[in-house]
Amino acid sequence: MSKYAPDLAKHRFYIWLNDYHWVPTLVAGVALFAVGGLSLILWGICLRVVVDLHGTWLVNSGAHMWGTRRFATRDDSRNNWWIALLSFGEGWHNNHHAHPTSARHGLAWYEFDASWMQIRVLQLCGIAKSVRVAQINTRTGSGPDVDERGSVGDANRSLFSDVV
Repeated sequence: MSKYAPDLAKHRFYIWLNDYHWVPTLVAGVALFAVGGLSLILWGICLRVVVDLHGTWLVNSGAHMWGTRRFATRDDSRNNWWIALLSFGEGWHNNHHAHPTSARHGLAWYEFDASWMQIRVLQLCGIAKSVRVAQINTRTGSGPDVDERGSVGDANRSLFSDVV
């Protein structure tokens, strides 16, 4: 955790969650069983895990086989619009591989990224801080990796106007 998210490694809660990631699922399973029995566990735990894992595998497999490449990366990552729609923006996988520390994967106005919209709302509410966003030159498709202010393009322009 300290390599990819050193800010999270400073908080005891996230270290605990990294070590005991199974505890929230177990607690939810016990609560679901108490409320609705086995059928609610099947819907609330099993189906959720299966859909989540298949979505992850779709992004990691499909977005390395189908789509377009905006950036020349050392792998086969590709941007795929229909995978991005199904995965809330994770299908802009070539963008992610080119700018791995960016919170925003949909870097162009036409690349819908629902995860970025959620992060942006959290940022506007003051909950998410120090959010890093890739900044690209729209003419060449390249540019500085990250702008610490969290802006794309002109530093004085709102990010939300890019998304909407």
